[in-house]
Amino acid sequence: MLLRICLIVAILAGIGTFVVGHIQVQQKIDTITQERDDNAAERDRAREAESRAKAEAKTNKEAAEKLSRDLAETTANLEATTARANTQQNRADKAETELNRTRGELTTAQRDLRAWEALGRPVDQIERALKELIRATAANEALGEEKKVLIRNVNTLKNRLAIYEGERIPPPELPPGLKGTVVAVDPKWDFVVLDIGEKQGLVERGELLVSRGGRLVAKLRVTKVEAERSVANVLAEWKQSEIMEGDQVLH
Repeated sequence: MLLRICLIVAILAGIGTFVVGHIQVQQKIDTITQERDDNAAERDRAREAESRAKAEAKTNKEAAEKLSRDLAETTANLEATTARANTQQNRADKAETELNRTRGELTTAQRDLRAWEALGRPVDQIERALKELIRATAANEALGEEKKVLIRNVNTLKNRLAIYEGERIPPPELPPGLKGTVVAVDPKWDFVVLDIGEKQGLVERGELLVSRGGRLVAKLRVTKVEAERSVANVLAEWKQSEIMEGDQVLH
């Protein structure tokens, strides 16, 4: 009987231990399950936050790019507008200058007209006088050019005559302030080619100085003259250094 009681007690103790262990295991399982669910929820929240952050970053990037494009476009428009404004201002300034000039000419013309009217001359007589003055001025300029041509021809004839007769006469006069440039040099035969000729008043036997940087280089005597070109020999007694292309010649 005592054995049976002991056996029953042992069985009940085992059942109790099993129940207690099962309860503890179930609690652990529930705890682990809860932690898993919490971790999953936390992971989902983190992913959702990451997605939102990426979306916001993309939106901000697109907004920044749009802002940059808008800024570039605005800058370009501003530059174009400024350029147009400057152009319009320049045109306005030019128009104002022309207007002032025209006003000045009109004032002068009105003053001259009043002066002529004060002399008691009719307008048609004034016009004829002005036309005569213009024709006389043109004729005077033509005579001046013809005089220059005649002087050049006379100098040329004098030079040729001096050469034929073997006379030693002074070099011919050249136009004051005559200037030119050496365009070619032949050091072997000591002659140069110049970019000035008859149109500038140069004649044969005319003498020119060669200058470089404000210093005398040599002296030339013209031997052949064309319309806008000439050839000159280097005078040995005046040669200070070698002549170079680009040197200036003057009288």
